[in-house]
Amino acid sequence: MSRNDFCLYNGNHLIPVFLRNCYSEEKNLSINIFDFGDKLQIKLRDLAEYSFNYMENLEMGDFETLRINQCLDVNFTEFKTNFVDMLYQFQRKEMFLKCQISDKLCSLIFFTKSKIKDIVYLTLDLHMTDQKEIIAEMHSEMHDLQDTNGRLQKQLSKAQKTVRDKELEVSDLDATRKLMLNQFCKNIEQIEKLSISKLTHIQNQVINKITAFKSQVSELERKINVLKQENHLKVDSSDRLMKTMENLRLENMGYNTTIEDLRRENRSLNHLRVTLERNVADLKHSLDDVQNNYRAIEKKKFELENDLKQLSIIVTEKDSKISELSKDLVQANNMLVQFNNRFDVKVQQFEDLQQTLSAKEILLQEQKHQSEQILNSFENYKGIYNNDKFETLKLEASISNQRVQELEGEIRKLNKINAILTQKVGEKYFSPK
Repeated sequence: MSRNDFCLYNGNHLIPVFLRNCYSEEKNLSINIFDFGDKLQIKLRDLAEYSFNYMENLEMGDFETLRINQCLDVNFTEFKTNFVDMLYQFQRKEMFLKCQISDKLCSLIFFTKSKIKDIVYLTLDLHMTDQKEIIAEMHSEMHDLQDTNGRLQKQLSKAQKTVRDKELEVSDLDATRKLMLNQFCKNIEQIEKLSISKLTHIQNQVINKITAFKSQVSELERKINVLKQENHLKVDSSDRLMKTMENLRLENMGYNTTIEDLRRENRSLNHLRVTLERNVADLKHSLDDVQNNYRAIEKKKFELENDLKQLSIIVTEKDSKISELSKDLVQANNMLVQFNNRFDVKVQQFEDLQQTLSAKEILLQEQKHQSEQILNSFENYKGIYNNDKFETLKLEASISNQRVQELEGEIRKLNKINAILTQKVGEKYFSPK
């Protein structure tokens, strides 16, 4: 069993030391306490000054003399614990400690300060250590230092070997990183080429659909012009009807002619309704084509996202092996995010086009509804037409003309919306990038 196994306390303290010439200074002193059962060994040393070395072996008989002289109320076992506790109190600055040097004696004095004087708890005299024992301690410490130095040199050699191994591993990892970086760049280039080809194909399809839609819009404009001509004819018919109504005041036989004119107007409105229904059907067919194209684009987008997910999984597996590549992989992921953002912008533009087409369909449905209201009003006019309500029929005819004018205004609005939509689509897909 080594000496350190009996060590009860080992600590350094900054203690004021009062010399024989009443000169005092603070020293960083090392206090070691060894408990050998029936003997308590106390050593006080200054590690920076080997001449300051004091020791005391306190046995049972010595303790009895100390207990009687200083009126202590503890036994030898309790004294060991309390002595160590007093040192800890000094560390916590709950108690004061000082050393007084006299002829080959060093007195450790534990005390506290009151308002009027110092109260001494314990005074322990230590004798100067024998020179041979000091030299033996120095040899022992030198041997310990040599052992420590040897252990540190071994640890240093192991550390240097470990560093060399780590450097080799780092060089291997760096080479692997470069290979993986080249492979990753190649994969990115392949993905970019594939994405560009897919986007070019989709753009061509969208341009073809837009061209077809423009042709349909031109056909719709032609039909609207025909509708305008029919509307002018209806206006002329209304003028003839007014003249006929004036003649009816003079002749009753003019009623038959007026009824025939109203029937012709009814046929014209029925023809207008059929034409509007046909236009609505064409626009619905166009909307279905656009929706099919949108679903195809969504499918392509899903495929691209799956490819990107697989690539992200591969990159993640490589990243777990080589953490040094994280910055490069983050930059690559940012490039992929930018690509997804550009793709989302294209999809958003396509959805805006679809919303515009839906708005045009709603406008056509409103026009159809207004035409049906005009037909219903005309049927009501025929039912209530008689001599007594001639003035009412004249008023209803003027209201019908006003509704026809409103219908023309809505058609003009539709033409403006169509022109704006065509201009925006042309700017987005035919402008130089």
